[in-house]
Amino acid sequence: MQIFRIAAVIVCSVLLVSDGVSQQRPILSPRDSVFLSLDTNVISVNYSRPSMRGRKIMGELVPWNKVWRTGANLATHLHTSFDMVLGGVPVPRGTYTLWTLPAPAGWKIILNKQTGQWGTNYDARQDLARFDARVETVAAPVDTFIIALQATGKTSGIMKLMWENTVVSTVFEKNDKIRPISPMDSSETRFRGKHIKIKYSRPFMRGREIWGVVVPYDSVWRTGANLTTTLTTDADLRVGQASLPAGTYTLYSLPKESKFTLIISKKPAGFPAYDPAMDAAQIDLAMTKSTTPIDPFRIWFDATKKGTMLRLGWARRVYSVPVRMK
Repeated sequence: MQIFRIAAVIVCSVLLVSDGVSQQRPILSPRDSVFLSLDTNVISVNYSRPSMRGRKIMGELVPWNKVWRTGANLATHLHTSFDMVLGGVPVPRGTYTLWTLPAPAGWKIILNKQTGQWGTNYDARQDLARFDARVETVAAPVDTFIIALQATGKTSGIMKLMWENTVVSTVFEKNDKIRPISPMDSSETRFRGKHIKIKYSRPFMRGREIWGVVVPYDSVWRTGANLTTTLTTDADLRVGQASLPAGTYTLYSLPKESKFTLIISKKPAGFPAYDPAMDAAQIDLAMTKSTTPIDPFRIWFDATKKGTMLRLGWARRVYSVPVRMK
């Protein structure tokens, strides 16, 4: 676990300081780790432990409605040696940074895929998931922040974050049949016996802000997840105002705050990197708002009175363009 090696180096460096200097400058938020073994598996958290030191914590030192590093100094890291469900969200085995979003009405726990960074370096675009946590108030104040892992069964447990008079908790369990984070899917239609098919991955929202964050504005997006999204057609097509000969293409897109451009590329399937020299067409799609969130991401063909529409939807946005055979 690289993060624990990093923490060890930090600790060793501190120990090399002379006794006199150490006494003058005590470590205000010492680094600590907590481990829990479940069957033959381990979940662990490496974090710093700030103390109250007479300060008001919740709502002041830890402000409401702002992402908190959930500790101090280096970002807090969570490692799991097994696939699990944490707070109802599938989490593949690996190392993540652990953040929280405190609010008077409730807390959210955030797992982020970026690791090794300082605790002020948070990038929401790399969130794996956000989910609600249980919040309780205790009478006796907890002076030094603590993260605890407790077993509730052979392959299940609870994680608790405790400081001042607040306890934030979430449950987890081992999951041997974890669903793919972004499962593969396809959508297809026919025009007079000719076949059109789109293969793509379907990422889930998992509590995250999608447009402008998970899918940044003004950057080319793979239009799904994992491998490239592909379109295969037996027929020559008209997609919006663009002509598309029969063949296989990859689909990219360029999302903007008030505009969405579908990019049809001649680049072979399986190569996610975008190459503008391979563009076959760029097509602006019309946007509508969905009354209910679309989750996971979806691509589909929709037969209407005016013809067939190709639609892409995620969260509360749907982008559409007419498709017909030439």
